[in-house]
Amino acid sequence: MLEKLDLSKKVSKEEYNRQMEVLGERLGKAQRMARDAKRPIIIVFEGWRGARRSALINEMMQQMDARGFNVYSSVRLRGVMQEQPFFGAFWKRLPALGHIAVYHRSWYYLKNANELADKEDNTKYPAVSFEHINNFEKMLTDDNYLVLKFFLHLSPEQQKKNIAKNAKTLGKAWRDLNPAIDESEDYDKFLPHYEKMLEATDTVNAPWHLIADDDPRSARLEVFTKIADAIEKAVQMSAEPAADKRTAATYDVLSKIDANKELTKEEYKEKLDKYQKKLTQLQIEMFKAQIPVVIGFEGWDAAGKGGAIRRLTAALDPLGFHVHPIAAPNVVEKQFHYQWRFWTKLPQPGNIAIFDRTWYGRVMVERIEGFAKPQEWQRAYDEIKDMEAQWSEHGIAIAKFWLQIDKEEQLRRFNDRQNDPNKQWKITDEDWRNRDKWDAYEAAVNEMLVRTDTSYAPWTVVEGNNKYYARLKVLKTVIDLFERKLAEKQQ
Repeated sequence: MLEKLDLSKKVSKEEYNRQMEVLGERLGKAQRMARDAKRPIIIVFEGWRGARRSALINEMMQQMDARGFNVYSSVRLRGVMQEQPFFGAFWKRLPALGHIAVYHRSWYYLKNANELADKEDNTKYPAVSFEHINNFEKMLTDDNYLVLKFFLHLSPEQQKKNIAKNAKTLGKAWRDLNPAIDESEDYDKFLPHYEKMLEATDTVNAPWHLIADDDPRSARLEVFTKIADAIEKAVQMSAEPAADKRTAATYDVLSKIDANKELTKEEYKEKLDKYQKKLTQLQIEMFKAQIPVVIGFEGWDAAGKGGAIRRLTAALDPLGFHVHPIAAPNVVEKQFHYQWRFWTKLPQPGNIAIFDRTWYGRVMVERIEGFAKPQEWQRAYDEIKDMEAQWSEHGIAIAKFWLQIDKEEQLRRFNDRQNDPNKQWKITDEDWRNRDKWDAYEAAVNEMLVRTDTSYAPWTVVEGNNKYYARLKVLKTVIDLFERKLAEKQQ
């Protein structure tokens, strides 16, 4: 791909200034159009060391409103990558609706640095596949993000000239900021690596723009033109993607579950004490092993999620866990991709994140209530599995619970809450409305359980008519998970 670029192209200073008078206005207008259309944009600049990305980005900023975008460098992010899954830092830096995120080196740089830098250093950083990169970018573009990727290509001769000029102009301070990989010493080694990267990640939704950069004026005109063209086109196009086509299917999981599991109060108290003491010990061991944990609770209204969480957390040191109650997205959360609010809540190594309701709302309440379009919730199954796979690959232990009660038990609990002044706060009009849609929710839950049950993030269906039995099953499942992960860590 790169060998086809014409590196001999040159533009005079006069011609550059003439074209920039028009192009600068286009860039400013395009940014305002994207802002008004609430279209978030990510612009990625990759390429050879010495490609003068900073000067290019600075020139672009002069034509736009700097209040509408942020500039990031993955060189600076590399130091924080050890404590989170690979894309965690990038999810936290997603642009809000109508804003722009510019990357002076991006996830591509981090992948290359992990693979080509000092081998002894590589083990400290999470790895990522081209498949994960493509999935990440597709999730964003499917959700109306515009992703523009530029690779600035230099000849080896021009690269050496640029690096020498930077060293002379900026001095030792610049040399101290050298990135983890320096291709200038072995250009021919890196060239096929970059070619492979470009080929593997040149997709319809996020194609690469290859820029001949030996002449900076020519390169900037080409980059700025492509940015203006892309934003103008994206804003004019309908944001509504084509619906995914897949064969309709029905699943039957819940009808085979007997929610009535008996357990006496005496048996419950005896085992509860035993399990909680075990969890207290295991939490310490998980912290020492620096294994992060994500535990998600879903279930019918009044199924006992809160009670199960209370018995779980009663055994844990509060400094080592956080419970995240998940409701409808707030004003800030609506500015981002639906997964953003979960990536930003991931636990640090050795800590536990407990979610009371989860990312599975996308394929349940958002599906049933029409908050997500059919194509959005249909593709969410694969998006969620990819997200959980990345978490698991990073070493996060994942437990997912569906608390199952039958319709009659739910009605009994609703009436108990309605008639008890101390529990009336637990019941809302929305709970009754959801109950009227039991069959629709049951179909959605069945599909969710089948399509997102994986070896790395399996579902545990908890028979919940008997609260004592349900709470103990949750505790025992978490104990088994902790013991398994600790054993794997020791291997």
